[in-house]
Amino acid sequence: MVTVKIKENSKQSKAIIEMLKTFDFVDFIEVLSQPTPIKNNSKLMQDIETGLNQLKQKKEGKLKFNKLVING
Repeated sequence: MVTVKIKENSKQSKAIIEMLKTFDFVDFIEVLSQPTPIKNNSKLMQDIETGLNQLKQKKEGKLKFNKLVING
């Protein structure tokens, strides 16, 4: 397997891409732009840890709740 990156910002590159699509032995895996990292993830991580701890307590029978309340 060979990986080739082609920028789609010119007529020539678009023509090459269209030509390659016609070959049976070529598979395309389109990659979208990289996801942007979350800048302030300390609050997110704290909320995730709290939720996981609550689920663990519920599983152990130490905590009872019927609804999850998400504060935004």
